Amino acid sequence: MKKNLSFKILLIAYSFLTVFTFSLVQGDESINTPFDVHEKLDAEKRNLEKLQMQLQILETGKDENEQDQNVQFQIGELIKSKSIGQTPIVINPNENIVLTKELGEYGVPVYSIDATQVKIADVLQALSASLGKSIIVDDEVDLSNLSSYVNISIQKSPVQDILEMVLGMRGLEFVQNEDSIFVTSLAKLNVDTAFEYYRDKSIHLYQKAQIKYPNDRRVVKAYFELGNYYYELGFNFLALQEYQIIVGKYRESPQAKESLFKIGRCYDSLKDPESARRAYFQFMYSYPKDPLVGDALLSVGDSLAEQGLYHKALDVYEKIIREFATEDTVTTRAQFNMAKTYVQMGDYRKAIQLFLKTRWKYYSDQMSAEIEYQIGNCLYLLNEYQDAGNVFGNFLMNQKGEEFVENVSYLLGDCFYKQDNYLGAFQIFRKTVEAYPKSKKIPYGMYCMGKSLKAMSMPESAIKTFREGIQGYPDDDYASKMLFEIGKCYFDKGDYWLAYNAFDSFVRQYPHSELAAEGMIGMSDALLHDKKYTEAINSYIELLKTSNEKKIRQYAYNRIGECYRDMGKLEQAIKAYRMSLGSSEDTIQETWDINDSSGTKTCNVEHM
Repeated sequence: MKKNLSFKILLIAYSFLTVFTFSLVQGDESINTPFDVHEKLDAEKRNLEKLQMQLQILETGKDENEQDQNVQFQIGELIKSKSIGQTPIVINPNENIVLTKELGEYGVPVYSIDATQVKIADVLQALSASLGKSIIVDDEVDLSNLSSYVNISIQKSPVQDILEMVLGMRGLEFVQNEDSIFVTSLAKLNVDTAFEYYRDKSIHLYQKAQIKYPNDRRVVKAYFELGNYYYELGFNFLALQEYQIIVGKYRESPQAKESLFKIGRCYDSLKDPESARRAYFQFMYSYPKDPLVGDALLSVGDSLAEQGLYHKALDVYEKIIREFATEDTVTTRAQFNMAKTYVQMGDYRKAIQLFLKTRWKYYSDQMSAEIEYQIGNCLYLLNEYQDAGNVFGNFLMNQKGEEFVENVSYLLGDCFYKQDNYLGAFQIFRKTVEAYPKSKKIPYGMYCMGKSLKAMSMPESAIKTFREGIQGYPDDDYASKMLFEIGKCYFDKGDYWLAYNAFDSFVRQYPHSELAAEGMIGMSDALLHDKKYTEAINSYIELLKTSNEKKIRQYAYNRIGECYRDMGKLEQAIKAYRMSLGSSEDTIQETWDINDSSGTKTCNVEHM
């Protein structure tokens, strides 16, 4: 699309600045390559025909008069050729050129040319008149090449052969379609960056037209086409500037209306919802009967929803449904966007109802696929995993909505996991990881695979999967979670020392993780189950120093009590159990004597 657009606007731009003597017609891609250039040129033909008569050369004086004469000459010759039918057409612009056009075998036009000491430009002019084609010359072509004199004698040949001989003599190349010939240097067409060259030239020509003819009313087309060019490329800030000039200086031009609407679109892309809404409202007030009013109002609702102003957005969508009932497309989109707004609000039941209403109104595979995805997602968020799984399963069986397949696969796997179908979950996650090897979700997929294996009491396989995930994606957020799960796997196996080391490594590497407290609990519990009571008590006390969360503190005190109980120190155990049950005092100081191999020491724990 960007490549087609580049050459299209290049040809339009030349209508402002070229000093050659032919009027503008259209073209498409800008280089003569083996891969269907002519087909792509023809594809753009219809789009530019409307501009053929409007976009005239802005040069004044003699150049403009000469252009008018040549346009009349071409039109006259075209009329002449149509009236003659199969009779050979002879064009003799001067005594040194004779160009004949006639029908060859199978009704294919062939040309004969005899020229003695004539300029290449004159030959091209004669060909242009005979062909009914406009010739546009790249302004970076050395015009002395076209002014050089040649001798040519070619009999009954396709025009392609004549052009190749005439232009090839001077190292020039051409691209043509039914109505135009674009001449440029051979070097320009052979470089790898040919499309970039034409893109940059288009911008340069439009800017040149704006500077050279600032007061000509027709220059508005330069602003408009340049704005469209930037808009298609995603350069919204640059496009915005061009559209704003049109709205400000050329408000009465035909381009002002579309420019005003696209100003809103540009602001949307630039994440400036307030400015976007102002542009849309200005558009609606200025053109209240325009078919795009509904789209403008829909965009207003969307920008409100993106800002979290959900109730205001719903009011706008309801207004569209009421006032644009005859416009099925915009009302359906309003219902769809309203449903997505309810999803953002957490009202999944209401969202499902609206999605079901729009389900049969969207005929494109992409939109119907998104609706099915959203319905399944809402059921998943409602914890209705069986129904959600059915929707996701049907979605994958129908093989539609490729952009949603990856997310649907992961959600389906999670539905299986939540329903304790761990084998099914593992298989779905594994297939999804294999199907999208470059996805950013692979760490999540490996994490889910390991969790499924762990739930199936396959800790060794789970540990292997988690380690592969950590090694492959050490900087991903799920790397920390996988390391934490490794500790739990070792704990479940009864390998408490390995579990302690895994949890300890987790706490050291990720001290600010949301699971840090649970990691410290894992360390302490591993020591307790390994009957290393003194170390366990110290570990629980470190936990108490770092966490003020009530449940965690109660758990730690209870475990300290168990340690003292197993050590036979009932008094300290009772104190710990009492602390686990809570105390009426805001702050109390507990002191325990802990006997270890080095003797007796005192541990102080402040309870907040």
